[in-house]
Amino acid sequence: MTLQQLKAQIDSLGTYKQQKIEAYESMQKDLAEKVRNQLMYQSEAELRLYNFKQEAEQYLNTEYQSILAKLDSVEKTELEKIKSEYETVTADVLAELSLLSTMRLSEQELLDYLEKYKRNPLAIKKLHEIGLANSISLPSYILKEDRLAELLKLFKQYAETYHDTPIIDSLGSASDLAFTLVFAYENMDEALKNYSNHFDTALGPY
Repeated sequence: MTLQQLKAQIDSLGTYKQQKIEAYESMQKDLAEKVRNQLMYQSEAELRLYNFKQEAEQYLNTEYQSILAKLDSVEKTELEKIKSEYETVTADVLAELSLLSTMRLSEQELLDYLEKYKRNPLAIKKLHEIGLANSISLPSYILKEDRLAELLKLFKQYAETYHDTPIIDSLGSASDLAFTLVFAYENMDEALKNYSNHFDTALGPY
């Protein structure tokens, strides 16, 4: 299961809930008309609505639990990948950083070294210390695991919203969910792109 596949499953959960809210409302109107025209007993109409709602909620519960389990699994997989993407501090790196700590460096020189070592969090930390010693403010550094945590938090937030939105649209949940679906798709897509291209934007604001 990739992050992209997990996002697609969450998107599908939201779309399914939206469809069921609309279908329930349509069914409710249709059955009410039949009851008024004495083509159906009220009890039968209520039973049909109840069964429709129960079937939809059973599917939603199963999908939601599946998503939660996959969130945990994907997190472990991604954290292992992140470890392999980071560079280690070698003897040569240590030697270069030690030399830099004895020199007067310009802001641009330090920025160049930040770019060079953007896959090495420990080297980045040392460069910030060197910058501080030279009274130079440097861009913050975003750890990829922090960005992963934010991404998965976002995934979970929208999955929970889709799961918890009631099928019976008594408070305008259908229109609210329709708006959320559009916003959530774009929001999750942007967060996923930022995570996938992490090292291009690992150096944050000052």
